[in-house]
Amino acid sequence: MSRSGKLIVIEGPDHVGRTLHVRLLSARLKAHGIATHTIGLARSKLMGLLVKSRTADIHQLNWRTRSLLYATDLHDQIKHEAEPLLDAGFVVIADRYTLTPRLREEVRGGDGKWIASLYSNVPSPDALVILHAGPRRLLNRIMFGERLEALNHFEAGMDLALSPSITSSFLQYQKMMRQEFQAAGSKVGATLIPTRLTVEQVHDKIWESVQPVVSEMLQPIEEL
Repeated sequence: MSRSGKLIVIEGPDHVGRTLHVRLLSARLKAHGIATHTIGLARSKLMGLLVKSRTADIHQLNWRTRSLLYATDLHDQIKHEAEPLLDAGFVVIADRYTLTPRLREEVRGGDGKWIASLYSNVPSPDALVILHAGPRRLLNRIMFGERLEALNHFEAGMDLALSPSITSSFLQYQKMMRQEFQAAGSKVGATLIPTRLTVEQVHDKIWESVQPVVSEMLQPIEEL
């Protein structure tokens, strides 16, 4: 079914700068007269608060149950937010979509094909951007931008018994995830962008990937 709007997906690990670049992209699109809306993991009215408030508990569940919870959360957003707005001509930006919940469980032994089947009928992205950074760069952002205590066991891969040290486990786990994101992105023709560049440079590269998709929707910005 054709739709007048566009779906832009920005994927990548925690602390890579996804949410910042979703905001910057949304602001630029709005400056060109395009209405936007953002969706993402754990943001649905049905499941969002539950997933966020019980994250530690949910990460103790098995991969199949976690996959069902995240799929329910995303499907609720798609049905009640994304699809109506895409039909209305909005650009919907997803701050993570189906790739993250699948890859996180695949590295934990989950059945990737089964998980992918949970999303078999969701709208396909018109543009997919994957942001990536080296594990040590991600760790430095946590240590100097937040607090080391903000590092949770799941995103550090502690459940995989990679190392008794949470920081060492984080580095190993994020290396695995980076490889998975890059491999998956290459298969589907995603744009892979390193975030070791400046914020402005990363944003420009994202815009280079998105602009052709939305070119017919852009309104010129008038000079003052």
